[in-house]
Amino acid sequence: MEPTVEEYTTLFHCPKIQVDKAYSRATNVLTFLKRLMSITGMSE
Repeated sequence: MEPTVEEYTTLFHCPKIQVDKAYSRATNVLTFLKRLMSITGMSE
């Protein structure tokens, strides 16, 4: 069985999508922590 072009593109796109998801999740956590720190810093 010869893999089709669609299967190749799916194979190559999957890791990129997972990396993008992980990156966006990391940036979301960073912004959340910054907001949390600024809120707690103001309340002190």
